Amino acid sequence: MPTMMMYFKQLASESLVYGLSGVLSSFLSFFLIPFYTRVFSPEDYGVLSLVTTTMALLAIFVVLALDNSAHRWYWDTEDLHERKVTLASWTWCQISISLAFGSLIFFLSPWLGRVLVGREDAVFYFRLAAMTLPLGVLNMVILNWFRMQRRPWAALFFSLSTNLFNFLLTLTLVVLLRWGLTGVYVAQAITFAIGTILAALCLGDWIAFRRFQWSRLTAMLKYALPMVPAGVAYFIVNLSSRYFIRGFLSTSEVGVYQVGSTVAYVVALVTGAFQFAWGPFAMSIHKEPDSRKVYAEVFLAYVWVTCLISTVVSLFSAEILSFFTTESYLGASRIVSILSFNYVVIGLGYIAAIGPTIMKTTKPYGIAVVLAGCLAMVLNFVLVPRFGKEGSAVATLIAQVIVPVYVFYYSQRVYPVPYRFGAALGIFIFAFLLASISGRFCLANLFLGIIVKLFLILMFFPALFILRIVSLEQIRKVLLTHRGA
Repeated sequence: MPTMMMYFKQLASESLVYGLSGVLSSFLSFFLIPFYTRVFSPEDYGVLSLVTTTMALLAIFVVLALDNSAHRWYWDTEDLHERKVTLASWTWCQISISLAFGSLIFFLSPWLGRVLVGREDAVFYFRLAAMTLPLGVLNMVILNWFRMQRRPWAALFFSLSTNLFNFLLTLTLVVLLRWGLTGVYVAQAITFAIGTILAALCLGDWIAFRRFQWSRLTAMLKYALPMVPAGVAYFIVNLSSRYFIRGFLSTSEVGVYQVGSTVAYVVALVTGAFQFAWGPFAMSIHKEPDSRKVYAEVFLAYVWVTCLISTVVSLFSAEILSFFTTESYLGASRIVSILSFNYVVIGLGYIAAIGPTIMKTTKPYGIAVVLAGCLAMVLNFVLVPRFGKEGSAVATLIAQVIVPVYVFYYSQRVYPVPYRFGAALGIFIFAFLLASISGRFCLANLFLGIIVKLFLILMFFPALFILRIVSLEQIRKVLLTHRGA
């Protein structure tokens, strides 16, 4: 029987590879910030954010949460033919829907540009973005296929190569050729087109149309469709803030908010890597006798690591913005501090959902996200007019907390796991207080300020023992094990 340490090493190694993919790919996107903030005004950045956000909403109706179904049905059998039927049924459904929605957006682009963005040139950007819907399908399918097959290095290579190409092409079109926002979407469309060709060659027989089965697709849709309202609600919680900020404030403020969100996304490099690895890992061991103990230990380790990273990003948000952006975007510092913890909470929802997933139900997660979406809308209406874009960030974080709280509550009733909720809550509150306190003072001496912030970060390590996350005896055993090896 595998030991606890073996489970941790397996999950950590796969998370590391997925994390490497996310770090390298997102680093490329992050590295575009210095160029974007010097080429684009905050208003231009706001237009980019609003168009991209709208396409993210439409993607929910294109995907229909079938990626979740594909994973669930894939792991339901060891039969290769049945697994190919699942993947092919999913793929051809996605292609058909994406073509329909892409055409719809192309014709509705004048209305979208006028109402949602308020600029005439946004029509062209929406039409370019509409092309990426069908072109992005196989790019999504192959990355999920690599995850299903537990091939993180293949996923890393595909993701990194396409993102690197997109990065270089974007730099060429936006910075060198001065195509402006048009260059962003042209680069994306070309990258997806090349990725589609490569994905089709790799997938081959796995997505052959003859393997498509209506009965399989119907069953998968029945499982997935309850997640669509949840997907919309998730969008409302995490992305609709752009619309509220534009409505109550301005497009320029949307641009500043977007930069803050992008910097906070550094935390999502870790939480996203974990989320990619967590689903296949958790399902692969769910029949093991000690699986619930593994889930509990992973939960606490996740909270400590991600809260530590969020605190670091929050403490140094001002320095990061000063280095990577211009003066027009320095107001995004508080956005970074708030939204970095939002990514921690999002990952907790994935951990909480393992119980309902094993029981083959998505209902509790759907209910939780819908409740969170409703709360987010109310909070945005209340907080944005009074506190500006920072109020929208607070609304996002508060609403997002609803998801893991509700799902954990439901999961413990149907699939109890010995989670240490008290210790986890202590870590989160401790980290959030550190991040909040840091924003209350500003030292004139930069070097002294960095020393103080590093001292605050070091306080995290005694918390390991105070909250009994680890003990000296556990450390001694690990050291003895390594010496013996």
